[in-house]
Amino acid sequence: MVQFGDFHLNRRERQLVGPGGPVELTGRAFDLLAAFLEAPDRLLDKDALFAAAWPGMIVEDNTLQVHISALRKALGPGFITTVHGRGYKYVGPSPVPGDDAAAVAPAAPARLGNIERYRADCIAREAEAAAVTALIEQHRLVSIVGPGGVGKTTLAVSVARALPPPPGGVWMLDMASLDDGSFIASTLIQTLGVPFRAGQNSGESIAAHLRRAAPVLVFDNCEHVRAEAASIIRDLLADVPGLTILTTSQVPLGLAEERVFKLLPFALDADGRQDAASARYLAYCYGLFGEQLAASDLPAVMRLCRRLDGVALAIKMAAARAATLGLDTVDRQLEHQLAGLDAEWDTALPRHRSLLASLAWSYDLLDRGEQEVLRTLSVFQGSFSLEAVAAIAGGGAEARVAELVRRSLVVRDGTDRGRYRLLDSTRRFALERLAAEGEEAAARAAHAAFLTTLFEESIVRWDDTPDDLWRARYSRDGDNLRAALAWTRTAGAGLGYVALAANAWRYFVVEQLGDEALATVEAALPLAGDAPPELTARLGQALGEVCRFNAMDIRARQALLPTLAWFRTSSDAVRYRQVLLLLTWGTIFFRPEGEADPLVEEVRRLLPTMPASKTKAWALVAAAVDMWTSGDTEGGLARAQAGLAMHADMGNPIGRFRSVMNFGEVLHRGGDTARSIALVGGALPDLRRSGLTLQLANHLTNLAVYKFSLDDAAGGAAALLEAAPYLVRDASYWHMCALQAAAEWRLYTGNPRDAALLLGIIDRRISEWPDGRQSTEAIQRVRLIARLTDQLGQAELDRLLRQGAALSLLEADQLSGLFSAPPAGPA
Repeated sequence: MVQFGDFHLNRRERQLVGPGGPVELTGRAFDLLAAFLEAPDRLLDKDALFAAAWPGMIVEDNTLQVHISALRKALGPGFITTVHGRGYKYVGPSPVPGDDAAAVAPAAPARLGNIERYRADCIAREAEAAAVTALIEQHRLVSIVGPGGVGKTTLAVSVARALPPPPGGVWMLDMASLDDGSFIASTLIQTLGVPFRAGQNSGESIAAHLRRAAPVLVFDNCEHVRAEAASIIRDLLADVPGLTILTTSQVPLGLAEERVFKLLPFALDADGRQDAASARYLAYCYGLFGEQLAASDLPAVMRLCRRLDGVALAIKMAAARAATLGLDTVDRQLEHQLAGLDAEWDTALPRHRSLLASLAWSYDLLDRGEQEVLRTLSVFQGSFSLEAVAAIAGGGAEARVAELVRRSLVVRDGTDRGRYRLLDSTRRFALERLAAEGEEAAARAAHAAFLTTLFEESIVRWDDTPDDLWRARYSRDGDNLRAALAWTRTAGAGLGYVALAANAWRYFVVEQLGDEALATVEAALPLAGDAPPELTARLGQALGEVCRFNAMDIRARQALLPTLAWFRTSSDAVRYRQVLLLLTWGTIFFRPEGEADPLVEEVRRLLPTMPASKTKAWALVAAAVDMWTSGDTEGGLARAQAGLAMHADMGNPIGRFRSVMNFGEVLHRGGDTARSIALVGGALPDLRRSGLTLQLANHLTNLAVYKFSLDDAAGGAAALLEAAPYLVRDASYWHMCALQAAAEWRLYTGNPRDAALLLGIIDRRISEWPDGRQSTEAIQRVRLIARLTDQLGQAELDRLLRQGAALSLLEADQLSGLFSAPPAGPA
């Protein structure tokens, strides 16, 4: 006899006894356990285990894995661990000679009912269990409703087992094995032990039996027999006072007495505990298979939990596979084979043997129309609106979406109750069905057409829509936009891609995604050869906008000049004004010969007829810049203030802050740096509250330069250090601006050599760009060169500039003293 922890192993009787009584083990699993207990804390390779359980026989590796899994299930976590690529090891309590009497002690008698037979390992669901318990205390019928595999049964068992024992006990009634709802009554009779004779009314017999001592009944897996279950439950509640019923289903029963608790996957919990809860559950499941998570595993755990949308069944399957293959390997596999997850343990329900089987079970319960809509919804990436569903899936689709929500196959988006989404596992399953039905091309084309129309509207609506409302309307479809762009580009729908790219630029600019915007538009240029003139003009506007955003003003002007010529003769007044103002701003700093003045004059002529809008606010500030640079400083200031006020009135903080930055640069270039500092400094409190980190970083960097130019070293350093956490280190023009400001800071702190090295790499990078330095940075460089020449001498300065030109951006960032982590962008 061997005792280990709460278990006793009787070799003579070939019996394992646990704290609850005898534990069922196959003969092979018993032999494996005996071998482990003979060699505790020693690695046993496959050959040793084969010799212990299958002496003289040839056995495949997966047979061993099956019996190890059964043994772990019987013992629980913390007894047997896997040593990847080598074998297994017993790591449980030390085995010692045991007590024969304890080994055959019977299990404690269970309370009335059968709920104790079901596992209650409900992990990371404490809040949900408390909420369901509170509902049961107040209502006689509570339904736990949620997607397949989310853990409804486990939660129901956990809640039911924790209830104060009712007089009639707690009884679990599993509907999963019933092919027909007409067998529910006979299942009740058999499970509850109702005395029954042929010819009696089954409903009356069951009610009479329950009235003797009202129990709690748990009707599990009701979705496929919902109508019949609802009928019987309604009658029982009417006939049996004191009866309480808890059900689990993918769809509510629809009874007046019913109170529904929606059980969401871990990852859809919107209160910030999502990753922690799903990670706790994965760690628990990993432990069931003999493994322990290390701190270094946390990134892979988080990726897996997000990839699996927090679905409990999928997480458990992934944990089982990871116990053999490792977390990173499983994460890579699931990126492409999510629906292929299967259970590596015995399951009570066939549909729980694989993720694919679970999804197919839910899908097969739908009617043909609901199946068609579910398939079509798979083309959405992320969330979607009912408006989008109607456009893509046709009339009547909204009602079917409502039914899919009721059946827990579509869920409400956690951040926007007016939008919906599919769990990723459901989406991939439905997408495979969509392709199998030959419907994918048509659905994706309709999806792309909807996105094109939506973002075409976004260009026009931006002009008179406050930024926060605009983002609420359009930015939430960013993932759908990317999916449509990817499909149109790879499916040979060239003009479809061009149309999307020509209308999507505002989204990327508002979201401050300059690199992605430029890559999207540039990919459309070679596909636009046969585009109609209007589409070509729109693509020109897109290229001009994103180039201007990325500080590529020369290229922006080249794109916008022919575009403006086309829009001048079109009926599209909104885009005409937008392009005119964009081109005006792109030239007003550089003033090519004979170009800027006519553009400003055109803006002035339009101003009286322009409606209040964001474009008009930009027009006012552009006119202000021209007035200021022409010598009318007071008139320029007044016009600028009017433009900034209109930006504020239109709910356009991005436009207001960019106007402040641009006008501030004009003031600095004209010698009124004190007024630049006052203007930029006045905007900073609002900018800090806005969350526009890119804008904040640029303003603070400019402010540092302005203060350095007035020999305010402390003020410049304070602004630059405040900007540092928000600076994007991506080799962009703005990155170079920050490094040049840091060079001046290093000069002020007595490090002229570092300043010269920094200036060397900036010079090399900027020399590769057609635009060169903008005015603020050009003025600053002149100042830096003069001071460095004084301190180092011309020869040494030239040597350090050459040496700096060979530096990497990583080295430059380290020299700057602003950063302590590697850059986010390319070095």
